[in-house]
Amino acid sequence: MIHEISSSLPSFKTVRFDSGLNVVLAEKSKGATDRQTRNSSGKTSLITIVHFLMGASCTKKSIFKYESLRDQSFSTTFSLSMQRITARRSGFDPNKVYVDANLSEWPDRPTEDLATGDFYLPVKKWTAALAASMFGVNDFGKYAPSFRSMVPYFARVETEGGFLNAENYYSKQQPWNVQVNLSYLLGLNWKPAQELQQVREREKAIKTLKKDAGKGVMGNLIGKAGELRTKLALAEKELKRLANELKEFQVLPEYRDLEKEASTIAIRQSDLANANTLARQRIKAIEQQLQAEQPVQANEVMAMYEEASVVLPDLVRKRIEDVQAFHDRVIKNRLLHLQREIQDAEQRIVVRESEAQGLDSRRREIMKVLSSHGAIDQMIKLEEERSRLFSLVDELKKRLEVTNKLESTKTELTIERAQLKQRITIDHAEHDEVLRDAILIFEELSREISDHEGSLEVDVSDNGPTFKIKVEGGRSVGIRNMQIFCFDMMLSIIWAKRNLGPGFLIHDSHLFDGMDSRQVAKAIEIGEAKSREHNFQYIITMNSDQVPRDEFKPEFDFDGFVNPVQLSDENETGGLFGMRI
Repeated sequence: MIHEISSSLPSFKTVRFDSGLNVVLAEKSKGATDRQTRNSSGKTSLITIVHFLMGASCTKKSIFKYESLRDQSFSTTFSLSMQRITARRSGFDPNKVYVDANLSEWPDRPTEDLATGDFYLPVKKWTAALAASMFGVNDFGKYAPSFRSMVPYFARVETEGGFLNAENYYSKQQPWNVQVNLSYLLGLNWKPAQELQQVREREKAIKTLKKDAGKGVMGNLIGKAGELRTKLALAEKELKRLANELKEFQVLPEYRDLEKEASTIAIRQSDLANANTLARQRIKAIEQQLQAEQPVQANEVMAMYEEASVVLPDLVRKRIEDVQAFHDRVIKNRLLHLQREIQDAEQRIVVRESEAQGLDSRRREIMKVLSSHGAIDQMIKLEEERSRLFSLVDELKKRLEVTNKLESTKTELTIERAQLKQRITIDHAEHDEVLRDAILIFEELSREISDHEGSLEVDVSDNGPTFKIKVEGGRSVGIRNMQIFCFDMMLSIIWAKRNLGPGFLIHDSHLFDGMDSRQVAKAIEIGEAKSREHNFQYIITMNSDQVPRDEFKPEFDFDGFVNPVQLSDENETGGLFGMRI
């Protein structure tokens, strides 16, 4: 129960609350049109201050960061765990919540501010303390019920989408948040919903990995199982072949020298073969020349002259015989020279052929050695290739293992989803009385406020527990807001019966938008009766022209519940802050 909301701002209008129904009115200024709003009066700001003091985040856009409010503190006094507590917080240092109470039994003891002597708790510890005291929640870890995730069901904020539907208090509220917190608030086992969100996270990770497979960094880690399996088989085969080759490999230190010698021999053999070919061509040419070198006979010369009727003297005859003898000697010497040249060429051919045979024998010996041995650098290259293949095989095995694990995990998650659905179904059956109580409370409230505007349905889907309100016919703004009223009132009654919860329910004027005036009157009367019956506080902020005075029961004294502090937008001092912020 909230007793008071105040501020260090001198112009701020301190608002004090009683138990049961409390109505904070914003008066309509004279001459205001329907198009004018009274947002500046501070109705919504009052709820925003409650959340701020209850540990809501304080961003740069928060009103508590405004220049006019940044250095001001806001305070509330409320009942918690059978004692009155005063909490103070400012936009200047929003991480500290100064607390005035006996908190000796709290798990986290306040820290003393040496400058002021006041005691404070960091916001995180403050909300943890509120969670434990109001909802019996301890630190359950990620995706678990928390104070800041549950208290908005008891104080919705329109600017955050709090009145879009009954199940959500925030327009961007995640499904897991709804499932976990409503399961807890309704008294169900919330852990399957928590585990289901963990399944979703893993499914999302797998989906992302599979999407990125084959490209970028992730493509180097995973791939398609069939493709990886083929690559692995081929790599293993090549690695095995190379391993066997290395096993039989014999290192010969002189390998490169022998390789060079074999190359030199091959060149020498080629030179010898070329030289013999040229020699044989020379022999053939000489032999043809020998046939052409035939000596001229002297008697043939004499016969030629005689045929010409020329008789040569004896002296000439003698001279011709001398020339013939000389010529014969020259020809003979020439023939002897050519014959010796042929003999020399043939001898050199024999020598070359002998050398070639020896070289060929040596080359065969070398090639035999080279074919059965290898060089050290050759072996090093083979070792390097084997190492590369070994790493490739290892990498492919790991990638295939990851890919198979992803597929296996996907299957496991599908099974886990089914098991969680079964657990939730069993839990709902085991908590049938709890669900029945919530359903009947909602049904009773729905019938009281109207003929019949919806039924609460708690069910199970493949995606977890579902909470929805079934409506026959249309779903207008007025009907939706009546459902929200019944839903919030139902939660407040449930927690009041447990002697836990925040002890208050706050609705601002937006709840009554679109509702028939008779339904607005009914909602206010029901809120007053239920808050009094179950001992919790029902706070309403309304515009004065929204009050359906003619629709209340004669015995219902609406004005008796109106807060003495009345707000107005007639001038700058009429709003909650007593100034324009």
